[in-house]
Amino acid sequence: MSSSSSPSTIAVVGAGANLGLAIARRFGAAGHSVALISRNQAKLEALAASLSDEGITARAYPADATDEKALTGALKAASDEVGRIGVLSYSPAPVWDHSGGGLPDMATMGITSTLETTPASARASFDLAVGGALTAVAAVLPAMREARDGALLFTTGRSAITPMPILGNAGIAQAGLRNWAGAAHTELAPEGIYVGHMCIGLPILPGSGDGDPAAIADRWYHLSRARDTFETTIGF
Repeated sequence: MSSSSSPSTIAVVGAGANLGLAIARRFGAAGHSVALISRNQAKLEALAASLSDEGITARAYPADATDEKALTGALKAASDEVGRIGVLSYSPAPVWDHSGGGLPDMATMGITSTLETTPASARASFDLAVGGALTAVAAVLPAMREARDGALLFTTGRSAITPMPILGNAGIAQAGLRNWAGAAHTELAPEGIYVGHMCIGLPILPGSGDGDPAAIADRWYHLSRARDTFETTIGF
């Protein structure tokens, strides 16, 4: 089954200069308008400007994914201003800079190891990975169901599938998102709505083959068109 031929808007929640921009660029090149959503307005506007320079219709909508009211408002504004959201790409996560090699400071990223994970740190990770996803889906799904077409794309890291001691709270949340998305895939497929999960188990770096942001974005685009599998893993 493939999606309808009329490109809609893609909302990229968790838009950054790496994978988020690559996804926006790939879908934008295929004719989709782009709504970029993340917390930093200045960075978002720079990304939107770079896409506009490439001939892609792109707008910035600053919102924190853990702020239900702000995220819902941003998605509604995007739908009103640039058109019905037919694709949702959800991948907000702490910025992980792989360029220097080694591991970043997990504490500054809000990540706690398995035995350091507390109810508070688990809730914080859950609010970002799962709570924000549920808020975003609630905002865009009614129009998708009315159109009987849409795609919900969720990107996570290896800990969604493989327990990793250094990613205690993140693993809890990402595994939960994967579980929910799998059930949603089954439930929404008969309505013409695709739900997909991509789990990336390697550093996302330009020029790194399978981990190149452009390569990942291209895989997402083709999956959203083919709709023949729920889950894809990279680097496993």
